[in-house]
Amino acid sequence: MLIKDDKGFWINGKGEAVHPDMIRVDEQLKTELVERIIAAAQNLKELISIFKTESNEQVEAYFALLLQNYNVDAKGKSVKGNLNLENFSSTAKVEIRAMDTLKPDEKIHIAKMKLDEFLKDETKDSTPLVQTLITQAFQVDKKGNIDVKKLLALRSWDISHPRWIEAMAIIVDSLQVASTKSYIRFYTRENSDSEWNLIPIDIAGV
Repeated sequence: MLIKDDKGFWINGKGEAVHPDMIRVDEQLKTELVERIIAAAQNLKELISIFKTESNEQVEAYFALLLQNYNVDAKGKSVKGNLNLENFSSTAKVEIRAMDTLKPDEKIHIAKMKLDEFLKDETKDSTPLVQTLITQAFQVDKKGNIDVKKLLALRSWDISHPRWIEAMAIIVDSLQVASTKSYIRFYTRENSDSEWNLIPIDIAGV
C-alpha cells in the first residue's frame, strides 16, 4: 500500500519523499485506483479463506455424523482422502481430494549410484536418450529439490537390466510423504446425464 512519511509526504519507488501537491493528478488517481482494487482483492481473499474453512468444517461435521450413525469411534478420525458428496438430484457436488507431496530421502543417492553403474555397463539398454533422462531426473531446482515426476517417469522404461531394476525399487523406497494438502472443489450440472461443470473458485491458494 502507499507509503507516507511522518510529514504526509508520499514515498516513491526510489524511496524519495514527494509532497502530494507535487504529484500529478493522474498519478494520484492511479494510486487511488490501484489501492482500492488491491484492498477489494485482499478482502475477497479473506472471504474465500473463511468460506474454505467453513466448507471443510461442515464436511467434517457430516462425516463425524456418519461415523456416529454406523457406530464407529470418531476419536482421531476425520476425512482423509477422496470424497464426493452429491445432492439428492445428483446435480450439485462437493469434491474433496487429498494430495500427497512426495520427497525422496537419502536413499535416492543410492539409486543414482546404481544407475551410474548401469550406465557404465556396455549394454544395449544404455542409450544416449536414457542417459539424458537419468541426468534430467536427478537435477535439482534452486531450492535443491528433485522433480519426483521425472524420477517416477524412469519406471515407464521397459529395461530388464538388474541394476536398473534395483535402482527403480530404491527410488520407490526413497519416496516419503513430505506433506498432504486437501483440495475442495464444487460442481453443478443440469441433470444427472449432463457433464459436471466446475465452479471456478481459486480456493487452493488460500
